[in-house]
Amino acid sequence: MSAIITRPSLKPYGVYPVHDILTKASLKFPDKTAIIDGDNSYTFSELEEYSSQFSGALKTLGVSKGDRVGILAPNCAEFVIAFHGISRSGAIVSPLNSGYREREIAHQVQDSGCKILVVHESLSEILDEAKKLIKNEVRSIAITSNKATLGSFWELLGQSEAYTATNIDPENDLAALPYSSGTTGLSKGVMLSHFNVVSNVEQIMGLSGGASMREDDVILVHLPLFHIYGMNVLMNPCIAAGSTQVMMGRFDMEEFLSLIETHRVTKLFTVPPVGLGLSQ
Repeated sequence: MSAIITRPSLKPYGVYPVHDILTKASLKFPDKTAIIDGDNSYTFSELEEYSSQFSGALKTLGVSKGDRVGILAPNCAEFVIAFHGISRSGAIVSPLNSGYREREIAHQVQDSGCKILVVHESLSEILDEAKKLIKNEVRSIAITSNKATLGSFWELLGQSEAYTATNIDPENDLAALPYSSGTTGLSKGVMLSHFNVVSNVEQIMGLSGGASMREDDVILVHLPLFHIYGMNVLMNPCIAAGSTQVMMGRFDMEEFLSLIETHRVTKLFTVPPVGLGLSQ
């Protein structure tokens, strides 16, 4: 007797850590372009190497399993590398809204217990102001500059050995701690285990009717990676499928259309306001 309904959520999900998504992709698509970020591009094997080095850098800096590491950055290749490097180290990634003001940054950093923040240089000044409101010590790693207590992201990678934690329990250990304002009051952390994240990715990968990503797809990532849509409907499924991601740091309609044309984007995952803008 055949099933009445077949859908991805009825399939048994794999039990593995989040960073294995990238490891598997790097073995299957080593030399394929994974990310285009402005004038720079990165293959899947390069992302694997860099995320392993970032994990090693975190270990050297004293980060251990269960520690929180934040990312305060617009969409960029470094966000992806840091995300998977944090996972690989056994720490928990807490992405911050890059549009946050000082008090909002301070709230999430303090509430989550972040020890280290990976911060884009365009947001370094607002972080400096936020630190005045934060009671606990938080150190920072700067993307594309040295304006941080721990120095430059890329310099740290160059100085670090690859490292992958081996004591991760995917079903019980947290992988991510994004914050949601979907309830009343201040934003609250949403605890996502490694299994939560990878099962969601497998659900997206199982979408029917050509809606999921494929190896030959080029996807424009214009929705923020700090949001669950950007993180788990775009970034991680694209890696799992072997798709190429074109990064867009901040939304601008003219640039949006230009990137679609320049990179021959094949699929667009978006939200109603963008669709409305396109119709006009």
